[in-house]
Amino acid sequence: MARSPWPRRKRSTKPEDDSPSGVNSAAGDSPLSLKRSGGEHPAALFTPDGEAQPTRRRASARRTALDLLARREHSVQELREKLRLREFPEAEIEATLAALTADGLLSEERFLESFVGSHARRGHGPVWIRAALERQGIPGEVIREALEAADVDWDAAAEAVRVKRFGPAVPTDFRERARQARFLQYRGFRK
Repeated sequence: MARSPWPRRKRSTKPEDDSPSGVNSAAGDSPLSLKRSGGEHPAALFTPDGEAQPTRRRASARRTALDLLARREHSVQELREKLRLREFPEAEIEATLAALTADGLLSEERFLESFVGSHARRGHGPVWIRAALERQGIPGEVIREALEAADVDWDAAAEAVRVKRFGPAVPTDFRERARQARFLQYRGFRK
């Protein structure tokens, strides 16, 4: 068997804490190496006073809420539930939601507009959208206003969904018409 042209790194038999920095220098780690089990720079492990600090800091409720809002619009109730799941204190959650609403970063109107438009483009009808919003705790009157404000021709949308699923041919027998009507009802259209 041929020998490798690359020299092998010698392993130390000394305990790890014998090295001056407390780091196993035989493994090739320097005191400023970023390759650590935690992946952090050693200076990040200590405060300016030289005391050890926790390796992970918990994000604030505002930071977490902004991260969620950066992905998509959320309703106030939905964002409240997501922050509760992350076990933030109730007072901090309510203060965060109030501040985000005051700053214009959290808006029920924007959420409703985004939700209705998105689901209408996916082929969902007004009945399906209303039910989904009611499950999220949005009041019925607000949902009605959002559906009326949406610039969607629901009859044309129902026809487009039917054509996409069944083709352009209009059904001639009762059985096929009933089948297509059930499909449209399932998708949230009244026809």
